[in-house]
Amino acid sequence: MTTLRRAAVLAACAILAALLAGLAVLDPFHLRHVQWFVAGTVLLTIVLVTAALAVAVRVFALRLLVLVVGGILAVGWGLTAWLAIGLDDPRSAVVEVASGDRRLVVQEGAAFTIDPVFRVVLRAGAGPFEQESLVWQGDPEGAGPGGVAFRGVDEVEVRTGGCVLVSRIEPVTLAVDPVHRGTAGC
Repeated sequence: MTTLRRAAVLAACAILAALLAGLAVLDPFHLRHVQWFVAGTVLLTIVLVTAALAVAVRVFALRLLVLVVGGILAVGWGLTAWLAIGLDDPRSAVVEVASGDRRLVVQEGAAFTIDPVFRVVLRAGAGPFEQESLVWQGDPEGAGPGGVAFRGVDEVEVRTGGCVLVSRIEPVTLAVDPVHRGTAGC
């Protein structure tokens, strides 16, 4: 295989990795651990672009420069992504209601706040491809929901105060419509 063909194959792989990174950023399936997919695909894109450029460049000094700059970018991205993902504060589950492979989870806590913030998320699946969608987000210093329940296959309800808030669920992507916010008014 010629040098130009190797560089073209690496460039094609880099384009594919960049497209996967774009798909991870869009997150159409509401993956719970999407930040790891974004970090991994962007890192893979950086490595593949660096490799393609290093193979394409014939001058040793330029090749070394490409490898050093690519290595710095890869390490910098890896550390930045790892620190950013580490700052994501895990929330504690207060209540969990299951229906088949789906779960409604009431969570308490929020990153960088003193007052607890309650929210309700819908989860499906398990492992790295577990899905999670926000159903209801409470106000800071507000009370948690009075109850959560499934209403058939494609609806969930959140009871807060005297209100019953109903949201529809798209079964494949786990998209929730509407996402309710706050506790004042219905």
